[in-house]
Amino acid sequence: MAPLRVSILGTGLSLQAFHNPLIVALPDQFVVHSVFERSNRGKAKEVCGDSIKVVTTIDEVLNDKDVDVVVVSTPNNTHYPYAKAALEAGKHVMVEKPVTPTVQEAEELAALAKSKNLVFCVYQNRRWDADFLTLQQLIKDNKLGPVHEMHTRFDRYRPLPANHVAGGWKETPGQHNEAIYNLGSHIIDQAVTLFGVPDKVWCRNYDERGIGLDEAFEMELIFPAQPGSKTPLAVHLGASILSSVPRHLRYLVKGATGSFEKFGLDPQEPFLRGGKTVADEGYGIESEDAWGELSVCTEGKWTTTKVPSAKGWYPSIYSSMHDAIVNNDPSRLAIKPEQAIWTMRIIELGMQSSKEGRVIDVQK
Repeated sequence: MAPLRVSILGTGLSLQAFHNPLIVALPDQFVVHSVFERSNRGKAKEVCGDSIKVVTTIDEVLNDKDVDVVVVSTPNNTHYPYAKAALEAGKHVMVEKPVTPTVQEAEELAALAKSKNLVFCVYQNRRWDADFLTLQQLIKDNKLGPVHEMHTRFDRYRPLPANHVAGGWKETPGQHNEAIYNLGSHIIDQAVTLFGVPDKVWCRNYDERGIGLDEAFEMELIFPAQPGSKTPLAVHLGASILSSVPRHLRYLVKGATGSFEKFGLDPQEPFLRGGKTVADEGYGIESEDAWGELSVCTEGKWTTTKVPSAKGWYPSIYSSMHDAIVNNDPSRLAIKPEQAIWTMRIIELGMQSSKEGRVIDVQK
């Protein structure tokens, strides 16, 4: 079967660091056919090469019979109209997270894709972070015992310079650009992947740097007790843009018999942002000094060992989409629409919780 032809909407960081390099890594499955670049300023060909087609209107993508898959990699508030238009035009769709600004819109897109037997996938690439794959395996192998507490964070340290000017759409208030939508989508999705749907949600969104946008959040999700435990599971999630510590915590997961602690972020994004490719040596490999630590208590004595990180592999999200398309079976997707909808539902409950200052019960 010939590779599926992909049209990518947008020429921002995601084109360079995520979508184009992952598609290039799977030449038997996909090929970049075209890029939607409204201004045609040359960025698309700079990233993807001269052989690709550059279009300046969305209609050129929708009306092109050669396009099999549309990747929506544009600002959050455009996800719904662009994805809907692509599905209505009979294209399979990959849309960046957050899937849409609202649950209602996400549900509508999922229903539309189902009615047309099209594949609709949300780009939750961080399910293939090296440290998350490692944590999944530790829990699967019962290395921690029943988990009762988890801390997962996505922190940065970016104090405002004196001459700061808001840069780009991600710092624009009122367009669903709060941290809970952008960074929160990743860690909420990971929590749901590990433990399912929570019973309760508490959240605080706040403007940490005073720019008129809630760039930070703290959230607590309460899940039923895990098998073998009598204690409800508490998952603490957060993102700060002013985390003034030399090492940023990524995970602290506590079980009945041990814990896993990990600092720092997966290396795949900086690797690709630096101009390297998936085929280059070292892609997806965390250095030993970045490995997490497993601490286990046996007969009152603690033993702490470093855990080699699994190999991160973002191309898996595209391979999963290809599998679903060629087998005409959307259920084969790794990132299912209903999971993305639950992530959005938890975000909306978090927004409500923060506004009302209370814990929200989740209606399942």
